[in-house]
Amino acid sequence: MKAIRKTVVAATGVALALSLAACGGGDGGNTSDGSGAGDSAGRKDDGADKALKSADPVTALKAAAANGARQNTYRAKGTLKDEQGDSVTEGAFQVKPHASDMKETGRKTAEAPDGVTHVIAVGDKMYFNSPMVPGKKWWAFGVGGAKDTDPSEPFVRMAATLTTAKDLRHAGVETVGGRRVAHYQGTVVVSELAAYKGDAMKENDRDFTVNAWKEKGLEKIALDVWVDKDGVIAKTREAGKGSKGEYAAADEYSDFGADLKIQPPPAAETATEKEAMEAQAKKNK
Repeated sequence: MKAIRKTVVAATGVALALSLAACGGGDGGNTSDGSGAGDSAGRKDDGADKALKSADPVTALKAAAANGARQNTYRAKGTLKDEQGDSVTEGAFQVKPHASDMKETGRKTAEAPDGVTHVIAVGDKMYFNSPMVPGKKWWAFGVGGAKDTDPSEPFVRMAATLTTAKDLRHAGVETVGGRRVAHYQGTVVVSELAAYKGDAMKENDRDFTVNAWKEKGLEKIALDVWVDKDGVIAKTREAGKGSKGEYAAADEYSDFGADLKIQPPPAAETATEKEAMEAQAKKNK
């Protein structure tokens, strides 16, 4: 069991780090305020730009975090650079009922010799597109389902975290994903965030974020968040250098509220957890 769990960690890589397999907060309610955010793509609205420029950073980020917590589905594209190398991810996520479909490209492993890892999560099962079992394209592994104490989605945590930066500032109005957005940035000191007791973020979100950065050996992070006029988070970016080297992660978000139709792979093409464990045991002999 220990060997198979280590294989799971290696196979998922950024997929779990980026998304927690989409098992965050949110009430699963209507998300009409997020979907269709790009309807006016490419059209500059001077009035909207003025509103974006004049927005108070703390107020805007708190509202964006609250809005993000109401979203139940979304897509994300991201890049990551850390001590393990560079990778690119793309995925679709549903908070409740829990489901996600993510591909990571970059890191070559025994389980992903071409550097591509495809992971689907539905409920309490994760499915890995990997040649673990001969004759099967996928193998399944049981995991715990989402709990109310699980951290929020990454964009919610980043928006809330940025409100705690002492040097938080408005960095201008830009275009991301075809929509005009306000750019907020600041430096988050990990030790200060760990001691934060304010109302901008939940305690478990704070602790999860702090622990993730500490695991990377980071003491401070340059954090950026882009928010559109409707309070929808379009992009987040983290960057820092710590005891394990350089760290940089950037993610763009879209299709809030979309019907993503995430489904598990065909049963006939999927090995069971028992079959995967037996195959791993034979491999390790």
